[in-house]
Amino acid sequence: MALVVLDRPERLNALSQRMREELIEALRALDAAPEARAIVVTGAGDRAFAAGQDLDEARAFDEDAVDRWIDEWTALYQTVLELATPTVAAVNGYAVGAAFQLAAVCDLRVASDTARFGMPEVDDAIPCITGSWSLYQLIGRGRVADLVLTGRMIDAQEALAWGLVSRVVPAARLRDEAHATAALLAAKSATTHALNKRLLCRLANERLSEFEAYAKEAHRTAFGSGEPQVAMSRFLAKQAIGRPR
Repeated sequence: MALVVLDRPERLNALSQRMREELIEALRALDAAPEARAIVVTGAGDRAFAAGQDLDEARAFDEDAVDRWIDEWTALYQTVLELATPTVAAVNGYAVGAAFQLAAVCDLRVASDTARFGMPEVDDAIPCITGSWSLYQLIGRGRVADLVLTGRMIDAQEALAWGLVSRVVPAARLRDEAHATAALLAAKSATTHALNKRLLCRLANERLSEFEAYAKEAHRTAFGSGEPQVAMSRFLAKQAIGRPR
């Protein structure tokens, strides 16, 4: 069993371009290691799994940066989906936006009782395209619409009721529960896992290229309007004076 930690607690583990690249590299290396029979992904600290996209990075985007940005996120999600090794997301605290999507493309999700999930892109005037794709397969159109149109957060118990997570445990037990789940997976046939994962990846990838193409179009339109940059700058200014999102 292997553990991967999103380690940027001072920024609630928000994912920058460098972190995405390092995460892809680490996951591929573990997938090639025979001793890594299951992979747990979690966040450093107890406040967040990850706060999604690093807004300091994103608020500098313009239309020309969008395609590269979408390609980078798609590469990360694709990497997780294509791993022959099963993955468990141990969600501690906030899993927001792109980080929620990262948890969604893992095979299993275990949450602490303090976990909170949300797709608040709408509050930053950003469309939620790949997020809708990743969540639709888990919870269907109505609940995806609830999340992406309102931007509201849901707690661990609502996520459990919706089928977003497999189980909810006290925060102090989260890693133990995730490790136990990973140990259960690691005890099974690696060959069978690889075959099952190949099918699961194929099912998940149906129409992904269509969603990726539309994501680029939609984000170019959004960032071309200038609204996301203004909204993100406003949010970061509030953070700087200690106001929570």
